[in-house]
Amino acid sequence: MSDETPAAKPALPPAAKPSKGVLGLLVLNLAGTGFVAFKLLTAQPAEAAPAHAAAAESGSTVTGPVVALDPFVVNLDEPGTSRYLKVTLEMEMIPAEGEVIVTKSKQLIRDAILSHLSGLHVKDTLGAEAKEKIRGDLLAKLTKLLGAEKVRRLFFQDFVVQ
Repeated sequence: MSDETPAAKPALPPAAKPSKGVLGLLVLNLAGTGFVAFKLLTAQPAEAAPAHAAAAESGSTVTGPVVALDPFVVNLDEPGTSRYLKVTLEMEMIPAEGEVIVTKSKQLIRDAILSHLSGLHVKDTLGAEAKEKIRGDLLAKLTKLLGAEKVRRLFFQDFVVQ
């Protein structure tokens, strides 16, 4: 037999142990994530104000049927230049049969709106106050035309001056 001893295996370098600081950060991160998850899962929803009370205060809820009108394109009353106004409107009606009322009076409604818009000057169309005045004037004309308590509000969907 031989006196040879098997070759000794090379020693592996010792495994690097994480320092106590890194372990502390990992534990702290795990605890923080668990706390946030617990709070999110057990949180009670906040009480909301009654929907009808908030809507009545803000006036932001549409309560009646909304009828879209075809776009209006008119020449503005500007001598010497050709300036145009394109407006697309929707009307919120008070009665449930609002669409029937608009269908029966479609030609009268278009005529009244076109007549009013074509009499405007460019300065009458600029700014938020001007748009509110136009909205009020059109609402007054439509109320006179269709009768009281028919049209609640007008919405501008498109308002372009060129």
